[in-house]
Amino acid sequence: MPPDLETSLSYCTYCPKLCRHTCPVSHAEARETLVPQAKMATMRRLRLREGERNVVESEPLYGCTGCGACTEFCLHGIEVGPALFRGRDEAERGGRGHPALAGFVERFSAKSRKATEEVRFSTPAERRPIEAQVAFLPGCDAPAIAPLMLDLCDRIGAEYVAVAETRHACGGYPLLAAGQFDAFRLHAERLAEDLRGYARVVIGCPSCAWAMKTQYRAFGVPLRAAVEHTVEFLDAFAERLPIQRKRPRAFYHDPCYLGRHQGLYDQPRRLANKALDKLEEFSRNRGEAECSGGGGVLPLTMPAAADAISDHRLIEVKEAGVDTVVTACATCKRRLTRDGVTAIDLVELLAGAVAP
Repeated sequence: MPPDLETSLSYCTYCPKLCRHTCPVSHAEARETLVPQAKMATMRRLRLREGERNVVESEPLYGCTGCGACTEFCLHGIEVGPALFRGRDEAERGGRGHPALAGFVERFSAKSRKATEEVRFSTPAERRPIEAQVAFLPGCDAPAIAPLMLDLCDRIGAEYVAVAETRHACGGYPLLAAGQFDAFRLHAERLAEDLRGYARVVIGCPSCAWAMKTQYRAFGVPLRAAVEHTVEFLDAFAERLPIQRKRPRAFYHDPCYLGRHQGLYDQPRRLANKALDKLEEFSRNRGEAECSGGGGVLPLTMPAAADAISDHRLIEVKEAGVDTVVTACATCKRRLTRDGVTAIDLVELLAGAVAP
């Protein structure tokens, strides 16, 4: 178990920056105020200081993707990302939140509802029951994956899989990362209510899967359904995938919230290997994998840094002469589709491989 928040802030404040080499944001921005130790020290100072605080002082709190790389190297296992998300909540409550996140709750809600409508349009009503043993929740960044997932499930003998009929297609992670804790709790309560009729919920988004597995409980929201990410569900069918065709070569990118946060490294590789002639590995993979730059709402608060992180991740891909990256995260897919490289979701890869 990591230390409590106050202990974590104190440990980080007086640490000689032993994890500074791990932070993708501080590498991209080359600012001392953005190394993990400095961000945690800033949060501690803001919490202890009396009197006025301002938006500029709070800015370092938003320079984090929540990737967890610093936690991986921390001797105390301090979870810097979740701590800084709490700091963002305190900043929002104090009227010193990041300007780029003004009206974020409304923007998030509109995006999530739009994704829900897209899912309903692309999937037949009979595959969207309000009760089922297993239901798929695609996420707000990948509504188009729902029919592909259903088709894939039909071909592997899992015709019983439905698509979750909910008011929102998202688990709510963006609200948490933006420091909108009250809105996150309300969203979690509503989604938990919508999911009451399902025994298992398969989540397409790693960050929302993590949030639903760990943060719903932390926020006092009971969730009846068992939650798992897509790769956890599909891994049970890896040996009976009816592969019809394979792609030649592709790199596999470990999403931070799938790997470091949930320990899911082998499952996506087993699945991807079935549909590829050769699975290429980044030199930094698994627990040491670099971030794609998409987490922690960084593309909104520090877009230039987010782009620099994405570009750096793709250097190896280009040097190897490979044009495809496979991942299991819609956000990573979006961030890594650039400069002649195409990122594809693992479900897309498998659906294409089993199609006649």
